[in-house]
Amino acid sequence: MRVSIQQSYDSLLSGVRQQLDIQGKGNAQVSSGKRFQRPSEAALDYKTSLDIRHMQKGVQTTLSAINTATTRLNQSMSMLNSMQQIIVRAQTLAVQQSSGQISAANRQAAATEVAQLNTSLFTYANQRFDGQSLFAGTATSADAFIKDSSGNIVYNGNAQDRTVAITTSQITISNVRGDQIAFSKVFTAMKTFQTALAANDQTGIQTALGQLNDAGNKMIDLNAEVGARTRSLELQQQLYNDISLSLDTRLNNHEGVDIAATVAKLQESSIALQAAYNQIASLRSLSLVNFLR
Repeated sequence: MRVSIQQSYDSLLSGVRQQLDIQGKGNAQVSSGKRFQRPSEAALDYKTSLDIRHMQKGVQTTLSAINTATTRLNQSMSMLNSMQQIIVRAQTLAVQQSSGQISAANRQAAATEVAQLNTSLFTYANQRFDGQSLFAGTATSADAFIKDSSGNIVYNGNAQDRTVAITTSQITISNVRGDQIAFSKVFTAMKTFQTALAANDQTGIQTALGQLNDAGNKMIDLNAEVGARTRSLELQQQLYNDISLSLDTRLNNHEGVDIAATVAKLQESSIALQAAYNQIASLRSLSLVNFLR
């Protein structure tokens, strides 16, 4: 009889341990939302999770690189657009001032405005982002443009592009260099225009108008080129955002636990555990009675 009680007791203890394991695993799953916490619980599944996370890290690195390149190009394009607006204003002034009916005083006033426009151009061309020159190539600590002894604005950067590694096999140019012909044409045309206005030179103003039109077209072309590069990066960003979302979904489906089913299993386990405790208590009572006999 005592042997039979001992066997039952051991069997109940084994059941209790099993239910406690179910409780511990179930509570961990509900708390974390994951089917497994350690490699020992599901080695192959755990490795799959590591592989997915490795891919996620690569995608996030790519998205970060795309964001760096896109932000830099957007800042550059913003400055180019501001320069383009100055050219448009100068073209308008040149058309007005090219007439033979304009007085020398009016042209002097216009020359003053153009001087201010040239100052703004110089500022935009030397714009910095995060403390680094936008248009100086990789010479980011230097001003992209300086004025020589004759007052001409000249390029002061280098001929190397700033690049960003989008992936291990794809590198993109993330800057606009100031040695592009659009810049030199803009600065030359604006100086010609200012000089002609100051000298009340109608022929010189007409010449400057042609130069301004040519410079404006070159600036439009440059803006379009940068815009196309930015758009390409935005499309890639959208693609990798979709990949990131897909990987997130895949990982969630792979690791995720059915909370409702797990809670139901925990409830069943609690009932079984309580029943086992009750039976153990009964066996202990029976064993005491037998002992007293």
